Amino acid sequence: MSEDQSSVDFFKSEGYAIFRQVYDEDTTEAMRSGLLKLNKASEQEAQWWFGNTLELMPKLMFPIVSNPLLLDLADQIIGPFMQLDNLTLAAFQSESRSRKGEVAGWHRDRWAQLPKGQYEKPWAFNAISYLQDMDDLYGPLRIIPRSHINPVSISEDQQRKPHPDELLVYAHAGDVIFTHNALIHSGTTNVSGKLRFFFSIYYNHSWLKHTDSHSGPNCQEFIERARERGDHRTRRLLGDDEQLQSRCNWGFLRAEEARWEEWIEADKKAMTQ
Repeated sequence: MSEDQSSVDFFKSEGYAIFRQVYDEDTTEAMRSGLLKLNKASEQEAQWWFGNTLELMPKLMFPIVSNPLLLDLADQIIGPFMQLDNLTLAAFQSESRSRKGEVAGWHRDRWAQLPKGQYEKPWAFNAISYLQDMDDLYGPLRIIPRSHINPVSISEDQQRKPHPDELLVYAHAGDVIFTHNALIHSGTTNVSGKLRFFFSIYYNHSWLKHTDSHSGPNCQEFIERARERGDHRTRRLLGDDEQLQSRCNWGFLRAEEARWEEWIEADKKAMTQ
């Protein structure tokens, strides 16, 4: 079994996949520095959550959001329908040490639904990264494996408490945790005495609306260049999917995975440079 297929199978079974050292130290440092600059330039000194960061930092962010590792995985899970919903760079300030190990708040991500006991394709993915090595002081990511299949519900009074089926993910700087939007997860309170840097690429289906605006000059330049070279994947990523109508209405009389492969190959052949 190939590594790609192994990741796909694990994702479908468990609801997540972890990729180690996707971003090197220079890239994670550039993202940390970029966030500090955004904070310094913002009108609100306490603002540590920034969206639309592809438009704000295009040279740094475009290679990150268009990473073939993530897009190829998504192609095998939902077909060639991947779109950038939002690109978020954030930092969480440190809290009192008395809050060590506190669950930030269990949730499923946007466009999710309570599962029905069987695997269903996600409507969206979250590619979560931390920009420092995680430990109990920084506060690990918490996930409940298979909660994208099992109809796990959590009462309001338990939403900030550890779950018996939880898994703590101590990611390293530059790792990517790729999650199904119906997977229940939570952060853990940061008590490190330092900022905790966080980075999220949220992808969704190209037939859904996207949260970030792709109409700014930098995003539009990426789209125009993609049109010139016949790059349907990049156009689709930024909300310019001219193939959507034909590909969402193809008849559905055979396995869709086989049709996906044909479309993926056609997109590759359409590239002129």
